[in-house]
Amino acid sequence: MHEYYKAIEWVGKVSGDAEESDHSKVKTLHVTFGESSGYSPEVVKSYFDEAAKGTPCEGADFDVTVTRSMLKCPSCGHVYEKKLLDYKCPKCGSEGEMTESGNEVELTGVDYDEG
Repeated sequence: MHEYYKAIEWVGKVSGDAEESDHSKVKTLHVTFGESSGYSPEVVKSYFDEAAKGTPCEGADFDVTVTRSMLKCPSCGHVYEKKLLDYKCPKCGSEGEMTESGNEVELTGVDYDEG
C-alpha cells in the first residue's frame, strides 16, 4: 500500500511543477529504488499511471535506477555490498552495519515534452 501513496505524492508534485513551469506534458520521471526499500517499481508505476489520468503526467515513462544495499564495517570502515544472509566484512570479518544505500525511494529528475 505504501506504493500507492508514493505514486500519489509524485503525481501531485510533478503535475504541480509542470503547471508552474508552463509545461503541458511530462515525458519521463527518473526514479531510484533501493533493493531493500520494500517498494516495487512496477507497482508504483501501475498506481502512478492510474493516478496520472487527466494530469500532465498521463503517459509518462519511468526511468528506474535500482541501488544495491551496502554495509559498512564498524571495525575497519570498509563499505561493501550486502549479500544474502551474510553481513561479515570481507576485509576483517566483523559484522557490518546497514547504510542508507539500498533504501532509497526518490524522484531524481523529470523530463518534459517540448511540444
